[in-house]
Amino acid sequence: MSVVVRRVTAAETRPLRQRILRPQQRVEDLVYPHDDDAMTLHSGAFDGDAMVGTATIHPEALDGEAAWRLRGMATVPEMRRKGCGAALVRACFDHARAHGGTLVWCNARTPARAFYEALGFETRGAEFELPNIGPHYLMIVRI
Repeated sequence: MSVVVRRVTAAETRPLRQRILRPQQRVEDLVYPHDDDAMTLHSGAFDGDAMVGTATIHPEALDGEAAWRLRGMATVPEMRRKGCGAALVRACFDHARAHGGTLVWCNARTPARAFYEALGFETRGAEFELPNIGPHYLMIVRI
């Protein structure tokens, strides 16, 4: 199985965001801040014609420091642990680096913490709850 990662539109990410991350919400409600900013990258991982993963990255300061935020990271269950998510994150890192980025952060769901740690992210602070979504950790990585 060969997965191809390519740039997609914000609208293309939303059905997968809804299916994996926020099934309690409608697709049209999954417009994130910065989705349509010029510096934002939306990546899609494709197995043939099917989008099986997505990730978004955009500039967003963290504690006053210039940084990039990774968000909307979603992979269909049958593609997990096959390198799909890591390929998406690498594409996001490449985009941030190409635009001068050196720090990436995300709010990682608690069950995904080990995935992010394997990619070099470190936890900052204690676990916290995002209302209607669940427990998360703030995670950062220097790229």
